[in-house]
Amino acid sequence: MRDASRQVVVTGVGVCCCLGDDLARIEAALREGRAEPLASRPPPLPGGARCQIYGGYSGDLRAERQLARFMGRAALLAYKAARAALAQSGLARRDIAVVAGSGTGDVATHVEVQEKLSRPDGARKISPTVIPRLMGSTVSANLSSALRTTGPSFSVSAACAGGAYNILLAAELIEHGHVDAALAGAAEAEDAHFHAGFDAMRAMNGSDNEHPERASRPYAADRAGFIFGEGAGMLVLETAAHAAARGAKVLGVLRGYGMSSDGTGEMVFPSEEGAARAMDRALRHAGVSADEIDYVNTHGTSTPAGDVSEVRALRRLFGPRALAYSSTKGYTGHTVSAAGALEAIFTLAMLRDGWIAPSANAEPLDPELADYPPVLRPVSRPLRLAISSSLGFGGTNAALVLGRAD
Repeated sequence: MRDASRQVVVTGVGVCCCLGDDLARIEAALREGRAEPLASRPPPLPGGARCQIYGGYSGDLRAERQLARFMGRAALLAYKAARAALAQSGLARRDIAVVAGSGTGDVATHVEVQEKLSRPDGARKISPTVIPRLMGSTVSANLSSALRTTGPSFSVSAACAGGAYNILLAAELIEHGHVDAALAGAAEAEDAHFHAGFDAMRAMNGSDNEHPERASRPYAADRAGFIFGEGAGMLVLETAAHAAARGAKVLGVLRGYGMSSDGTGEMVFPSEEGAARAMDRALRHAGVSADEIDYVNTHGTSTPAGDVSEVRALRRLFGPRALAYSSTKGYTGHTVSAAGALEAIFTLAMLRDGWIAPSANAEPLDPELADYPPVLRPVSRPLRLAISSSLGFGGTNAALVLGRAD
């Protein structure tokens, strides 16, 4: 039985992505359905890659030298988003958990080390700061160190579901009384190795380098793969009682969450059963029925197989009713580990102010979705409950049930 007194609420959020870091501006673009072109990028994108489009964050990431020397780009993105989230929340205490990660350690540091080791005396040239940048927990470790927190700190890596997993595990720490508050989320940075690897799989769109304005188009009939994007999303979570005691404004409620693995033996092709299983478990954990869900922010990356598989999961779980769903990756590209965190933040904004971001660039729509279409035009209407769904390689799935703050 869950302890109602430890209901988890959100009191602060921070974002960095190709749309910038001004959350009000980002929300306006989503609300109006304005997808900005994902920029064509010169090197360091790998030469010869089919896809030469990348959604990069162009904001200022300068930090104090003493802090930045241990931070790769993903940690810097997370640090900027974390500071914004904490500022909005007004949370000043240090005894909080930090649960935040990325898909890898800092790849640029791996490249730096390899280049130095190729020289005869290379080992003597290695910086003593490389391990904090290389290690898998570089994001959480750097955040905890820079923010001087004293609660538990760790990173969860769960491929493209990583951001959602970090959020729900932070919520578990709060619900079980280990801490009263936590900083949770994920970040992903420009990574030529990721780019080349996804490109080799033909998972990314290599057909629209001359048309970045619609290169990322979940649910479109001619979708051709995702566009990689940088991003970071960080949330301040705490008990409702803790937030009320300090007079904090509540942005939304984390009502429940669910996790699953596909169990199909497939590494890269998502299963409708696995996605439906995670959402069903999230509903049961939240104590709500499928009929009470007003909206689903889908994983919807713009891949031919993945988009349709996830919609089949929605049909399986929600039945024939006209469920409102959309993907926001037409605006941000696919931010991999950061996706679940960013999309939870976007979903909370929709719940708070009563609107739904339409799927950008989704027309002409895939014919399979003609009788079960995503939201294609801006919608304004009250929302009470929503799901943010995340699916990752290895068949790992996570779903968050989010509620409007009453």
